[in-house]
Amino acid sequence: MHDLYRQLCRDHRNMQQLLDAFEALLEDFGRRERDPATLGLILDALDYISVYPDRWHHPLEDLAMERLRTKPAANLVPVDRTMAEHKALVSATRRMNTLFYAIANDAAVERSQLFGPVREYLQLQRQHMERENREIFPQLERLLTAADWADIERQLQVQRDPLFNPDLRRMYDSLHDYIANFQQPACATA
Repeated sequence: MHDLYRQLCRDHRNMQQLLDAFEALLEDFGRRERDPATLGLILDALDYISVYPDRWHHPLEDLAMERLRTKPAANLVPVDRTMAEHKALVSATRRMNTLFYAIANDAAVERSQLFGPVREYLQLQRQHMERENREIFPQLERLLTAADWADIERQLQVQRDPLFNPDLRRMYDSLHDYIANFQQPACATA
């Protein structure tokens, strides 16, 4: 298994942790509206989602899926859907940023305008990762060769994950500490 494939899998585990913590932050924010510490962590999480997944993780997946297109045994229907979802996720993340930065700047945002779109956003993110894990990643593992991954690697400017990498984590220290100390409910599943 190539390092880039392992990184994609690790990214999904990390993103699931982040989404779980993000959801808990939103619940806390709903109970204590405009709490500056909680709002700051929410903004950090959205910034992270804008920076790492949208600028590195999804482009890597897109390159790998483009390589899948060259494989006769590949199922391209989920590939096309996933690539389109990447664009939708960038747009959805921007909408979330806009909403929460408006709140940070003391704009009046109705709860229904906030929590409905946030629930949809979390669902979109989770369904997207589940579909990739089920329909895309098995194809990547089965069909891409070491030479394919080496070509993909040459096309990338490899970046490190700023939230889950200790050398770069300082940008997101508060968010990382929150996730590291986040206790999931006993009935939660991965």
